[in-house]
Amino acid sequence: MTPPDTKAQNHEKKPAGSFWKHLGLGAGGAVENSFQNTPLTLANPIFNVGLGVSPVIVGFAMAFPRIWELFIDPLIGTASDRTKSRFGRRLPYIAFGLLGSLLFFVAMWWSPSGLSKEGLGIWLIVTAFLFYTFYSFFAIPYAALTIEASEAGPDRIGVMTARTAFANLSLIVINWLYWFCQRDWFSSPVIGMRWVGLGFGLAVTFCGVIVAVTTLRNGLHLRSGHEGSSPIAKGSYRKILTLGPMRCIMVALMSTLVGFTLVGHLGFYLVAFHACGGDLKTASLVGAIKATVTLIAAVLACPLIGAAAKRFGKDRIFNILIFVGVISSLSMWWLITPLNPYLSMISDLGISLCLVGFWLLMPAYLGDISDYYERTTGQSCQGTMSALYGIAVKIGASAALLLTGYILVVCGFDAEMPHEAMTRPIFFMRILFAVVPSVGLVISYLAMARFRIAAEPGGEG
Repeated sequence: MTPPDTKAQNHEKKPAGSFWKHLGLGAGGAVENSFQNTPLTLANPIFNVGLGVSPVIVGFAMAFPRIWELFIDPLIGTASDRTKSRFGRRLPYIAFGLLGSLLFFVAMWWSPSGLSKEGLGIWLIVTAFLFYTFYSFFAIPYAALTIEASEAGPDRIGVMTARTAFANLSLIVINWLYWFCQRDWFSSPVIGMRWVGLGFGLAVTFCGVIVAVTTLRNGLHLRSGHEGSSPIAKGSYRKILTLGPMRCIMVALMSTLVGFTLVGHLGFYLVAFHACGGDLKTASLVGAIKATVTLIAAVLACPLIGAAAKRFGKDRIFNILIFVGVISSLSMWWLITPLNPYLSMISDLGISLCLVGFWLLMPAYLGDISDYYERTTGQSCQGTMSALYGIAVKIGASAALLLTGYILVVCGFDAEMPHEAMTRPIFFMRILFAVVPSVGLVISYLAMARFRIAAEPGGEG
């Protein structure tokens, strides 16, 4: 049986939004992606390679806040669902989270001079913990806002398309940050990251301001079709988790996040020490160019994927993209090679296309369930469902991040070992980098296959 039809019974909602509304709301995708992924991308190059902090400590510093978020995300989501203010349910949390995120994102890279390696590790753990705490105050209400302020169907897919496009535009910049840190303008990449982080953090925060201005100018904070709904009742988390489609989404999110996060950091090491022979400056340029090309392609693909989903349906497009992602991931075994460090761009394009579609379509699926729940219960639940969505993401990410440092240790990698001694560690890294994401995508496909046949009219799978 197909999922609940959320295109019906939408007569109480606002008309579909404009192109500019989609762009304005979607700008928050840059904040989501940048603040979530920049520390994950640069923590190892800056703190492990640059400052000598143990990769195990770096992995813990990235994982521990995500575990903490498992506890605070439900509180934030439900609180925003129940909030009444002159700025609506979401904007007070968005503003609070945005400012706090900026402060501690910048502080993360400005560690005091003279700290020992252990002290630097503690600094990273503390600043990352505070940073990701504030990030949750932005991310959960923002995700709820994109559902709440859009209609099911073309309007919502338009918002999610813009959100995904901004996320990928920010990824382009993220992949150039380490290259900028390597410039001769700075005495070291560590010093470079201080100033680069400050400038990037301010630019990202500006995107969050665009979301707030768009929301206020269009009256989305007060005139959403969901404003007449009752606050979500106590015990609703358990009820929502009995929905078969909701469980399927959570499994798909966790498997995909585990697959890519668990070994994603190995891409830096494989390009730097396998494809580029240990030349970090060359590797930073290669990584930046590869990421720029593939992510520009991903941004251009966003409207095409959105249009295809509108015409052929989300399910068909989702399945095609998962297949592309599996094949592309497996091909990394052959295409990350010293024969040509840019050859793996072929695989990068396929994986990027897959993930763009995944992150575009999954919130749209979540919105369908949210609309169905509100229609059948009369309760506003966008924040609560966004929190559950975020919990699935963070379970997958934190479980994987706890193991990332150990993977390097188990593979036998040491950044200080001679390059000729890295053959065996690189061999194991190549296997893991090709296979693990593929397995995660296959599990995601199987979970979403059940989504399509398990949803019952009563809402339980």
